[in-house]
Amino acid sequence: MDRPWVVVAFGGWNDAGTAATQAASLIAEYSDAKIWRTIGGEVFHDFRQTRPAITVMNDFEIVSWPSTAIRVGRWQGQPIVVVDGPEPGLRWLTYCFRLLRRLRKLKPAGLVVLGAMATDVAHTRQLPVMVSATDPNLISELGAEKLEYDGPTGIPFVLVTEARRHGMNAIGLWVGVPQYACESLCPPAVQALLVRIEELTGIAIPQAGLEEDKRDWAAAIDEALVDHPELAEYIAALETEQDAALSEGLTGDVLAVEFQSYLRHRGH
Repeated sequence: MDRPWVVVAFGGWNDAGTAATQAASLIAEYSDAKIWRTIGGEVFHDFRQTRPAITVMNDFEIVSWPSTAIRVGRWQGQPIVVVDGPEPGLRWLTYCFRLLRRLRKLKPAGLVVLGAMATDVAHTRQLPVMVSATDPNLISELGAEKLEYDGPTGIPFVLVTEARRHGMNAIGLWVGVPQYACESLCPPAVQALLVRIEELTGIAIPQAGLEEDKRDWAAAIDEALVDHPELAEYIAALETEQDAALSEGLTGDVLAVEFQSYLRHRGH
């Protein structure tokens, strides 16, 4: 029996351009993933920071509390588990222990934990995906850029670290999102994550809709730049910097992966 890959994404601080949660949502949608378990409640959430939602309809009031959903589905014969929800605000170590204990019951092949960070990249260039992994060999096998970071962290990093401590295979994928365009949905960042997920797990999600969304997204930014020449100069400097890095061969493998994915998804 095939062992499922687990794709994990948390909304909030770790989700610039909502790229991580949107990628997970697309995988859940295509795999028709259904809720298997949930983790949540006041044990892990400060409701002043992540507030519950209320729906009032036909004299009924329904309160939806922040929680993490563990969904189980299948796409093209491959079992898939999607874990998503708002980032818990409390007791991260206990939360990770409880989540990993539940996931062990599904005998996963490994965890792919998604994140998106606002950074100095141009919207006109390939968005980078950086990797942190429990197995260092995975990074070289993927031809990916190793994530180097020193600063505050969120639960995606903690979950990868705790998975390693508990003997589980886990990899973190972090996409860079232009910091000047990180407040709204970033389709190219979503696609960049999906390409890496496909390369790692074989989960191939159709991307034709994202291509159109990418064009609209880029066109909207270009239109806004007409009235902001100082931002246009900043982006030109970023382009020069990224092109210089490419000429040194730092991202050639990434472009090859992107092109192979493009060929696979033409017409889908």
